[in-house]
Amino acid sequence: MSKKQTAENPAATAAGIEQSIQALNKMAERLWGDGREAEAKALIDALDALNRALDRIRIGEIGRAATLH
Repeated sequence: MSKKQTAENPAATAAGIEQSIQALNKMAERLWGDGREAEAKALIDALDALNRALDRIRIGEIGRAATLH
């Protein structure tokens, strides 16, 4: 990735990722309600993995912050 691309696409924040996960969770609920359980289940499984990754990132950030002080 070039420096120009990096400047145009700022890093995602934990709050932004959470908002995206919540929006996708609502989409999964709508899919489930429409009788598309297989698609909803796949989306829910992916969101679960994203939530676990976000938790690991937060734990790492807390650890770094603790060592900096």
